[in-house]
Parts: sequence; C-alpha cells; structure tokens
Amino acid sequence: MNRETNLQNFDADILPFEKGSGDRHTLSAKGWNILAEEVSFPIAVLREKDITHNAQWMQQFSEQAQVKLAPHGKTSMAPELFKLQLKSGCWGMSLATIPQVVNAYHQGIKRVILANQLVGKFHCQQLLDLLNDEDFEFYCFVDSIENAKWLGEYFADKNATLKVLIEIGVEGGRCGWRDLSNIHQLVESIGHYSQLQLSGISFYEGVIHGDDAENKIVEFIDNIKNLFIQLQHDKAFNQQEVIITGAGSAWYDVVAKQLTTNTASLNFTPVIRPGCYLIHDTGIYQEAQNTVSKRSQLACDITDNIGGDLTSSLTVWAYVYSVPESGLAIIGFGKRDAAFDAGLPTPELHYRPGDTKPKKSPSHWQLTIIMDQHCMMVIDEKDDIKPGDIISFSTSHPCLTLDKWRKIAIINDEYCVTKQMTTYF
Repeated sequence: MNRETNLQNFDADILPFEKGSGDRHTLSAKGWNILAEEVSFPIAVLREKDITHNAQWMQQFSEQAQVKLAPHGKTSMAPELFKLQLKSGCWGMSLATIPQVVNAYHQGIKRVILANQLVGKFHCQQLLDLLNDEDFEFYCFVDSIENAKWLGEYFADKNATLKVLIEIGVEGGRCGWRDLSNIHQLVESIGHYSQLQLSGISFYEGVIHGDDAENKIVEFIDNIKNLFIQLQHDKAFNQQEVIITGAGSAWYDVVAKQLTTNTASLNFTPVIRPGCYLIHDTGIYQEAQNTVSKRSQLACDITDNIGGDLTSSLTVWAYVYSVPESGLAIIGFGKRDAAFDAGLPTPELHYRPGDTKPKKSPSHWQLTIIMDQHCMMVIDEKDDIKPGDIISFSTSHPCLTLDKWRKIAIINDEYCVTKQMTTYF
C-alpha cells in the first residue's frame, strides 16, 4: 500500500485520520474503503472475521486432539498474526530462519521452534543475545554428527544452553537422520557436549507422497514413537518436558492422531506445526483441507460447532486495465503481486465503482497468462466488463503472495481497511 501506518498490535485501536489534514500516516476512524477507491491498487487484503474464525478452528482442533500448536510463522511473517495465534492459545511459534526468529523475538514472541538446522557462526552470534533472556525458550533441529559437534564446540564457552531436537527424515526427503538403527551415534555426539540439551524429536511428513502416503506416514510416526521409547529408556533426554513435533498443513490430523494413540504411558508433549491454516487459500490448501475433512471426524465436528471449515482470508484486488479485444481482459496485477507457482489466482468478485456492492465473478472468467504486473483473463465477448472495474482474486499457496507485500490491509465486512499489518520477510 502507498499509505503506511505505524505498526500496531492486531487488536489495537485504530488511529484517527482526518481526510484533508495532510497526515498520511494514520487511518481514518472508518478506514479507507476499497470500493470507494481510497487505496492504491493492486492491494492485498485479509478479512478479519476469517482470520479470527480460522484461528479458533485450529485452536479447537489442537485442544480436542490433545496436542499443542506451534504454527509455522514463515507463511505470513507477520508478528501481529503471531500474537493473534498465541492469544488464541497456541503453545509457541515455529520459524524457518534465524532472521525470522530474531524478528519474532523483538515483537515479543518468547517460545520458538526453529524448524530447521542451526548452521553458521553469524546466526549463532545473533541467537546468543536471545538465549541470554531467561524467558526465551528456543529449540532447533539437529540431524548430523557434524552439526552437533560444531554447535557443541561453538556454545562450549558461551554460557548458554541450546535445546536441540533430533530430526528424523525419509529417503529422498529433506533434512533429517535417515537410518534409525545407527542413531546412537548422533545421540552420543549430542550427549558429549554439556551445552547441548537433547529435548525431543522432530520430523516433517509432508515429503511423503504417493497413493499409500497415509499408511507410510502412520508407519513413519510409529517408528518415531518407538525411537522415543528407546531414547527414554536410555535416559538420552536431559530435561523434564520432552517434545515430539511434526505436521505441516496437509497431514496435521494424521500426525495428531498418531502422536496421541497408545502414548498415555509415554512422557512427551506432542506439538504440531501447520502454518497455512490462518490464511488458507482456494487452491492446494483447500484441497488438503477437503481431504482432512474426509478422514477426520474431529475436523467435521469442529466445523459444525463453530459454523464453518477453514476459509480463505486473503484476496488481491486489482483494476481492469484494458479490454483490447473480444474475449480478453487485461488486469493490473501480476507475478510481483500474487503467487502463481501452485495455480493462477482465481477471480472471485467483480465491482464497478458506483455500484452498491460487488457481484460474484462469472465462473468462466479465468486467468490464462500472468506477467510481472499484468494478467490476461479470458472472458465471454458478451460480458459486461470495462476498464476501471475492480476484480477481487483469491490465490493458491498464500506464503508466496504474502511475501510480496510489506503492508497487508485488514478489512471488515464493509470493505474498509481497519488496520495495516507489517510483514518481515
């Protein structure tokens, strides 16, 4: 957005903006109205009621599934949304890089899982300042003897304890120790350094694919539970609260079920890390959620109880720039504004300035080509569409839409911008 506000807490009061006063750094009491063209287009917006609904949905799921929730913040990198999630009851936040961790910490986030390996001297130097805060609880992944040795030697004289989680991986997947039969080598390497505190096990099941993926994931998690039993028997963990953490946004229901089935006698805290539920989409994550609903009665019950499933909260609004030939409209946004890796944005609403309210876009409207800052949309030659009209688009894979914006508008049901949210990608 061209007009910026100071960073506010998600539930902070709106600062007054008297139109015509020349002060362009605060919002009006009513907010800029998208339909009144009081903002610059294209504009990315989040619907506040949908964000709140999604936060409540997943929090209820985690509580009723008896797992803790540490959502992956890399999706939005918006501390205001982190605070909303924590206020809803989340156990902590997951993040992907040390710069993300530092940004979250300085916004008041005090329990973080770095869902990644901690590698590099400068990153460790940055982390040291945070670890000196006794209220800051930090975990990172370790999946190699080399990394464990390097971390142990680095922190040996730093008067700081690093909580590490052994990451277990799968053949052909991402990071993670592969062979559980020889994992004692890694455990012994971690135990050699007093500054490293083995605090649990981590994994990511989202790299397991194929027609038999669910059964493979169940077997994968069962092996991890057996590993936990072995390590617990060997007294490998050196703290009271030990965690097992996994789950992205596609299989969180399966992970939650497996981490809480036949585990009453096991002393660990299960933590799931779905990241996209708060924003959601109308593409790959909607498809994943449809599958969750088919296999999880708990998910269906929660949807019934709170009046709806997870819903897409993010849209990008843009002008129609041109209708240069029959059956073609050129829209004023592109790769610089919205994700396109998991399917092109979908037209949702059509508004002509001066109308009472937007209308649902015709189902045959479809983007076919996306360029840096233009899109080509197929229309019918008889469609009533002209330059200056405004189209609202939903997207697939929200991570790669949000990371294109430094300010995201929060809107109410009247399409007024009530707040602005700052991102820190």
